[in-house]
Amino acid sequence: MKKNSHGIASVCLLLSFFIFISCSGQTDGPYMTEAPDYADTGMWYKSEAEICSNLSDGKSGSEADVFYILPTCVWDWTDSLGRVCHFADVRNPEHIAAMLPSNELAYDIFGKYADFYSPYYRQITLDSWTSDEIVEERFPYAMEDIDRAFDYYMEHWNNGRPFILAGFSQGAKCVVELLKSLDEDEYSRLIAAYVIGYKVTESDMRNPNIRPAQSADDTGVTVCYNSVESVASISPGLAASEFCINPLNWSCGPEPASVQDTVTVSVDTDAHVLIVRGLDSGKYYHPSLAGLFEKGNYHLLELTLYQDSLRENIRTRTVAFLKD
Repeated sequence: MKKNSHGIASVCLLLSFFIFISCSGQTDGPYMTEAPDYADTGMWYKSEAEICSNLSDGKSGSEADVFYILPTCVWDWTDSLGRVCHFADVRNPEHIAAMLPSNELAYDIFGKYADFYSPYYRQITLDSWTSDEIVEERFPYAMEDIDRAFDYYMEHWNNGRPFILAGFSQGAKCVVELLKSLDEDEYSRLIAAYVIGYKVTESDMRNPNIRPAQSADDTGVTVCYNSVESVASISPGLAASEFCINPLNWSCGPEPASVQDTVTVSVDTDAHVLIVRGLDSGKYYHPSLAGLFEKGNYHLLELTLYQDSLRENIRTRTVAFLKD
């Protein structure tokens, strides 16, 4: 396993001159709390701490792993000295509590047929997503935590097993970057990557590790989708992507599929997004997030709307991979 192979330089060369700052008193770069130590199981979702205990005894609950990366869960915050931080504090109980519902949902979806690994990381805050420039300035620092967590997972827990990468929103952006930096051996064990609620750009696709999923059971591929009422509701920061697949019928074509009886979902093959019809968009509109998602954008439903299909797809792709 190569060390530091998923470094900050692969995300944004512009920021190579910044120096990490922690509570110890450095003054260059953004204010951040102390970096996670991924040897500490407290830096992983609690279900993973239990799995770590099993792995230390040579046990494992399934034939594959999921390395899951959380979406954005916290806002900007101010510490006791009045310093404003644009990154989560992985040792702050309030921040961990804010991440808990996302981890629980992801564990329910991705953890039924695979061992589930979800690191806490100093994700950029919701306030950071006001422009691409701000995101690209701050995101590399969050990505560095994910790089180190993935390296730790590979070195200590993976043990040569097949694995799935999955992430939602900011977590999906991390998945894209991890995909690009997988070495040949790592990629050979990739069952699939789930880039949910984010985009895969033309530039991203120049990397040979990123191949669009075409069906329910192809492997070594990337699943990507964003859900909207209409193309007018697309969030510029998260889409449009170069490809999209319907997580209900696993088709890249425009044929619709149904969920919850009265809701249909189809791929807009020009905009590469999912068009969702039959929902009351006002019910899912959150004014506090209006700067990010306008009415008709179903970003917050990307997991819950398709959770049954996603859960079964983990098993389908894993079975297909193990047969090869």
